[in-house]
Amino acid sequence: MKLVLILCFLITGCASGFNRGQLKQQIGVIHARFDDGDIQAAYNKKAALPKPFKLGIFFKSPANEKWRWSEQDKAYVTEELVKELKADGLVADVFPISNTLVADEDLKSLRLAAAKHQADALLIVGGGAQVDRYMNNWGWTYALLLPAFFVPGSKADTLFVANASLWDVRNEFLYLTAEAEATRSKTYVAAFGTKDKDLIVEAKLEAMSGLQTELRKMIKGVKL
Repeated sequence: MKLVLILCFLITGCASGFNRGQLKQQIGVIHARFDDGDIQAAYNKKAALPKPFKLGIFFKSPANEKWRWSEQDKAYVTEELVKELKADGLVADVFPISNTLVADEDLKSLRLAAAKHQADALLIVGGGAQVDRYMNNWGWTYALLLPAFFVPGSKADTLFVANASLWDVRNEFLYLTAEAEATRSKTYVAAFGTKDKDLIVEAKLEAMSGLQTELRKMIKGVKL
């Protein structure tokens, strides 16, 4: 009996919140070493995009196997957003850049892949997800064992953060960065559980919708 109670506690846990530091690592936000020369070099870069410009889009690989980019996720950017930008005369053409075409996902490698497509600008899209599981107000009933098979005393909060950055392929000028996040909560029966992959889907879609909105506003505000 004691073993069963311990297992129930381990399964449900307690609310601990989200670790945004770990999320940044998933997305690829890393504090690299730099000096004053690197800062000055960044100041020396100038915007040089033609109007309209050719755009390459790359979706960074997830840091773990709990989620993946779906075609609907990509459509928010590659279809819905780009369609509007083309109508406004900002974008001439779009090149989705496949993961198979890059040796590594660092900025230099991605710029080279975009250059091979003859793209003027590179949009890099990344994301990160976390799931926090814990007992809700009904969780205490799991101590009776039987309720663990039919009482929804467990809860999972899911956070997905999506971000994007727009770079000049030729000179590495950073035009903009955008970020959007979404959270979802779900109660479930401990005995049957629920997969992280399923929990992340809805939060990811909402975050991508928000990212599309942010990118639309910001790209239209870029001075070419």
